[in-house]
Amino acid sequence: MSSELVNWISIIGSFLSLLGVIIALVQISKTRRAAEAAKDAAIQTQKAISQNLLLSDVSICLRNAEEIKSFVRIGKYESALIRVTDLISQLIQIREVLDSSNHPHQIQFDERLSQLVIIRTDFEKKLTKSSAKINVVQVNSQLSEISDDLDKLIGKTKITVKKDE
Repeated sequence: MSSELVNWISIIGSFLSLLGVIIALVQISKTRRAAEAAKDAAIQTQKAISQNLLLSDVSICLRNAEEIKSFVRIGKYESALIRVTDLISQLIQIREVLDSSNHPHQIQFDERLSQLVIIRTDFEKKLTKSSAKINVVQVNSQLSEISDDLDKLIGKTKITVKKDE
């Protein structure tokens, strides 16, 4: 083989190697962008699921507050006590989720939880001492205020979801 042919083969081989490196770099770049897009999509999906779960949890709280009001009106304090306990637990969980996710909320959870603890204590007293009094109007008024706060939270969450779309 002549040295000129060897030189040309060498030049062509070098050129093809350089072309291969360029193609590899382009593919790596495309792969990186695709991975970043997939990561962003996963984060958005996770956020949407989280917001939907929050809306579901808040809706359950609203339903429980309405059930408590109904139980109090008809004097079923044992059932009302169970629902108040559930509501307290749910509100604590919602507060923790909102705090950890930096989700905007304006509910004074500590104040609302204090009200519910007092209501729970009153129900427990009523169940152990039949002479204990329950102020139905006051209890239902406080539960209505809690429901109003939860409705506002649902509205804020829906607005946040719309802005993110």
